[in-house]
Amino acid sequence: MTTPSKDAPSNPRRRRVLQSAAAVALAGLAGCSGGDDGTTTAPTQTPTESTTTAQTTVSEASQRETAIELVQRLAAGEYETAFGMLSETVRSQYSAARLERDWTQTTADYGRFEGVSGTTREPTGGYEVVVVQAQFEAGVLGVQVAFEGASIEGLQFVPLGDAYSPPAYADESAFEERELSLSSPACDLGATLTVPSDGADTGVVLVHGSGPNDRDETIGPNKPFKDLAWGLATEGVAVLRYDKRTYACDVSAGDLGFDALVADDALTALDRLRAETDVSSSAVVGHSLGGYAAPEIASRDGDTAAFLLAAPSRPLYELVPDQLQYLADLDGTVTEAERARIEDAEATAERLANGNYEGGGFAWSAAFWRAVADYDPVETTTSLDGEVYALQGGRDYQVSPTEDFPAWRDALGESNTALYDDLNHLFVAGEGDPNPNEYFQPGNVAEAVVTDLAGWLG
Repeated sequence: MTTPSKDAPSNPRRRRVLQSAAAVALAGLAGCSGGDDGTTTAPTQTPTESTTTAQTTVSEASQRETAIELVQRLAAGEYETAFGMLSETVRSQYSAARLERDWTQTTADYGRFEGVSGTTREPTGGYEVVVVQAQFEAGVLGVQVAFEGASIEGLQFVPLGDAYSPPAYADESAFEERELSLSSPACDLGATLTVPSDGADTGVVLVHGSGPNDRDETIGPNKPFKDLAWGLATEGVAVLRYDKRTYACDVSAGDLGFDALVADDALTALDRLRAETDVSSSAVVGHSLGGYAAPEIASRDGDTAAFLLAAPSRPLYELVPDQLQYLADLDGTVTEAERARIEDAEATAERLANGNYEGGGFAWSAAFWRAVADYDPVETTTSLDGEVYALQGGRDYQVSPTEDFPAWRDALGESNTALYDDLNHLFVAGEGDPNPNEYFQPGNVAEAVVTDLAGWLG
């Protein structure tokens, strides 16, 4: 998982997208005037008596269903249909082509659309505004849909997030950081090397999950890789983290195979870690997709331990339908559009399971699926000479503590595995039913995870 942050990204293409997402209202509310900067202002008129009556006769449930349908139409690329759902007033000021452009530019770096994770309701300026939380592979986008009765009178995309705060367990006086650049065929990748002030005998490379991740694996206000880097460096471990190729370069996951998307840059980072430090031992610490790939990376490197954080043990195509089903069930109602998306994912998974990789699937290329067709991460793990450890959050709905983690525990044993009951996919503590919205509440990787990693690395 993977997501945009409020920090200004170094990549100019990403910066333009995020500025658009944060600042541009896609369509003015009825009676609004547009500012010179492309933003819109809230309506100043007071709703008429007929408007108030319409609002009371249209149920909140109906407005919510309409708002969700609008988002799902946009996510499916049905821009003409979505445009037709807007009021006549908004359509007269807008166009389907601009709606398509604004949606695709805003969501360009969010990765695959995974469904709607929730809605909230915010009466604003005499309108009923339903905020649909659109869950993508790399984050959540708030889609604000303004209603006047049954009519959609406004639409705006708002990234959800807050400010990052370092974890209390990180002692910034205990380490130093310096910027590096890693070579890749697509472009140079920005990187940060975090080194304890007294030097380090052990060093690790952090490998991202799916989606266009920056070096901190930023999602909303959270930066789990920065937490790990600062926490481990405080404990005497050197850490190298780097921007993923799909974040730093003008390429998408659909353009790349498994090696180019994950393995090659991690191997480059391991070599660079050794060249820049005096570490005598090293490890690859992979999260999610990076954890799935970590055994293969360790096998190719030949001289590194592997730590698997929330690593799938099953074929990757099995996870997506499960995730979509979970998200659809969160609010207790599975809509027809959600059911169709789940069935489509199930059909794609079945196609991939049958070895038909034409056209790829789930935003990954045919080359990616061919490369992992015969890859069994658990079997690869058991063949490694170096140490391997698996860590899992008990509140993880993306990689299952009941469907994925048991295979790691069976293969590695109790001493080399850890399950943290109250941690989610980011290894941040939470309560209740896990949901993607909590990724956008400020938090940090649990200290117990850093302590366990440091102990094993010690």
